Amino acid sequence: MIINGRQYPLWSQFVDHKHEYIGGILQEFQNPDEDGNLVETEITDVILQPNGNDSAYFSVIGKDFSCGFDCQYGGIVSGEEGWITFEGFAEHRWRIKGVAR
Repeated sequence: MIINGRQYPLWSQFVDHKHEYIGGILQEFQNPDEDGNLVETEITDVILQPNGNDSAYFSVIGKDFSCGFDCQYGGIVSGEEGWITFEGFAEHRWRIKGVAR
């Protein structure tokens, strides 16, 4: 995908294969529930959209909340097997697990 004149091949792959993630799980690390468990929701969409005039914003949309980042400040980090873990601005960490088809 080309956004604001730039290509985003890594993030475009997630959008192109969103059918592998829709119905899967999005978990957010920063705000655990009262029992200390990660908060999670079902993934409903994966998008990449313009963010200002010179960047793009990658986002995983869930039924109850969404997580994302400006592509200049976010990336994939190591995490648990079976999950894809992301880290964005201010070390905001979250992860996704696709659905088995």
